[in-house]
Amino acid sequence: MEIRELALTDEAAFNVYIKSWETEQIVPTAINPKRYTSYSELVSELKQRTLIKEGVPNTTLFLFDNEKIIGAVNIRHYLNEHLKRIGGHIGYGVRPDYRRQGCAKKLLKVGLEFLNQHDVVDALITCDKSNVASARTIIAFHPQELESAIIDGETVRRFLVSTDQ
Repeated sequence: MEIRELALTDEAAFNVYIKSWETEQIVPTAINPKRYTSYSELVSELKQRTLIKEGVPNTTLFLFDNEKIIGAVNIRHYLNEHLKRIGGHIGYGVRPDYRRQGCAKKLLKVGLEFLNQHDVVDALITCDKSNVASARTIIAFHPQELESAIIDGETVRRFLVSTDQ
């Protein structure tokens, strides 16, 4: 398995990956193709997001198994006020047919390593209270649980995780 940015040559694999989410919301939302007019725009935008001056710079990486995309992680380089309440530093998602195989932990670990290399000491990671699998993944990294937030009537669990794992 390898973790890397998306390339223009990955379009077929990306389309299969997105199709695997057919009944669920795509996570991280940065990769949702509905946000872009074309695949090439998506690839270009994801690369440019690391350099943006307005908003929060972020990096999106994909977990590949040979030519198949297994999951994605979006890493925010720092947090604005909104992301301090919900969203946090790292958002990740694994395609349904690869869940419960340790892929989410790989993605989260890559996000923590990235932040550690960029001098972020503690990463804020959030998940919906109902997302037991994501909470279990985060708890595997021995976080400090912070006060939950209520967003649009939903409880969001908030964790502070050391990036020095």
